[in-house]
Amino acid sequence: MRIINYLLKFDGKIVLTIHKSPDPDCVGSALALYRFIKNFKSDVKIISRDEPPLNLDYLKGFNEIIINRFEDGDLYVLIDTPNIKRTGFDELKDKKNIIKIDHHISDDKYSEFDYVNVDAPSTTYLILELIRSYNENYLDEDIAECIFVGILGDTGSFSYSNLKLAFESALYLANKGYDLSKFAERFLRNNPISRFCLIRKALETLKQDGEIGYIIIRKHFYDDCGAKKYENFGIVDYPLSLKGVKVALKFEETDNNKWKINLRSKIGVDVQKFASYYGGGGHENAAAFEKFGTEEQVISEVISNLKEYLKNFWFH
Repeated sequence: MRIINYLLKFDGKIVLTIHKSPDPDCVGSALALYRFIKNFKSDVKIISRDEPPLNLDYLKGFNEIIINRFEDGDLYVLIDTPNIKRTGFDELKDKKNIIKIDHHISDDKYSEFDYVNVDAPSTTYLILELIRSYNENYLDEDIAECIFVGILGDTGSFSYSNLKLAFESALYLANKGYDLSKFAERFLRNNPISRFCLIRKALETLKQDGEIGYIIIRKHFYDDCGAKKYENFGIVDYPLSLKGVKVALKFEETDNNKWKINLRSKIGVDVQKFASYYGGGGHENAAAFEKFGTEEQVISEVISNLKEYLKNFWFH
């Protein structure tokens, strides 16, 4: 593939850039590509505006991620990130040499070398494709674990749509001799107790309104539990498990009168289209957007509009 040859032949400093509030797919993709490129060149860095989830700190290279500090480079690679805004680094707006590797729906294009496939189950799946297209002998256990963690994270542990490619990549890794059960255990059973305090508080807000289920994370929950922002990962899946619910939402208070709304849906409902009405994006069954207002205003408006959306979209 052209992009991998371009990266490996590039003469200059490469800066891999991940999105705000990085998730397992984002971190796994960056670390897998970082370790692969390091076989050929030393001048490569990873930057993140926000602290990556500490339950991923066992992944090789995790401690080399530069947090909340911009790095000057000659080439910037947006990883699992549809556009510059999503990175949180405004400094990128003045940079000319940018490419992206991503699987999100987006009209933002940065280079002829952009590698985007919205049908991919995760961005780590794309990184695996790139390595295999170049030389699969450069795949090692550390890279394989990063790739598998990303697939687990972005498929809800193999429960979302488009699982065929996810299972195929997992089978490939297993056939290469990697212990996927070990990878899964380290990822799924490595949580701090503060995360469960956060889940408990969030579950106390759980509500169902017909085909819609939602949960709220108020800003003070993090202080009450001593939890980090990334510890809310996966909480939006709880209302989706309710009987009769087609769409789940997580309303997270990020600042005074500022909310981040994450959506998950069961097969048959495209929440990416709904999120796009609010300037957000994502995938068919997983999307997000931001909105300003009081808790009552935001929840009332979003739920009301989502009900109308489902009337026109969902075939009962």
